Amino acid sequence: MFLGLNDNDVRDRSEQGGLSSVAYEAIMRMILARELSGGDIVQERRLADELNMSRTPVREALRRLEAEGWLVRLNARTIGVKKIAINEYVAALQVRELLEPEAAALAAMKSQTKMIAEWAAKLSTIRQSKQIGLKQQWEFDQTLHMGIAQATGNEVLLKIISELRKTTQIFENQTLPAKSFPGYDAHLAIIDAIVEGDADKARKAMLDHLRETKRNIFEAI
Repeated sequence: MFLGLNDNDVRDRSEQGGLSSVAYEAIMRMILARELSGGDIVQERRLADELNMSRTPVREALRRLEAEGWLVRLNARTIGVKKIAINEYVAALQVRELLEPEAAALAAMKSQTKMIAEWAAKLSTIRQSKQIGLKQQWEFDQTLHMGIAQATGNEVLLKIISELRKTTQIFENQTLPAKSFPGYDAHLAIIDAIVEGDADKARKAMLDHLRETKRNIFEAI
């Protein structure tokens, strides 16, 4: 005999799904912000404590991250953050060099004044402050690149760039020591080009930035 869900069951499952999504986003940010690096073991109980939630939504978030390939099973009981191989990293960089300059060009043609003003203000704050940590610096870089992708209005492009950036960021975290925020001038050049609505200039500024980043990384490894 089929038993339907009552209102409380539906509400509980809805809330649980919401918490699972919150946990997923929080854990992914930990991975991208060096709080969890490639090869690190992920502990469900510790994450639940840190996120101040029960283990069930955290467990569901970890299953999703594993299904997407960002976590890998080390043995029957243990999972860890995926280590990105250098060939995978290089491939992701190559595709980023194809897509992100075009995203910057599209963003310049669809200039969003409020969003751009926020980027410029955050960059200025980082440049002038001596107290902002590496996490805040990474968050600006993430905000800028993903904001540009979002400004294109192309959801497919946004999703692809997001996944590529995850791959390159995890590799850099697992390979390179943490260091102070680079690329003020490069980021400012991208922002200025988008402010001007100059698609060609924005395209070149983004490509120059990505190539400079690649050179710096390969010199360090």
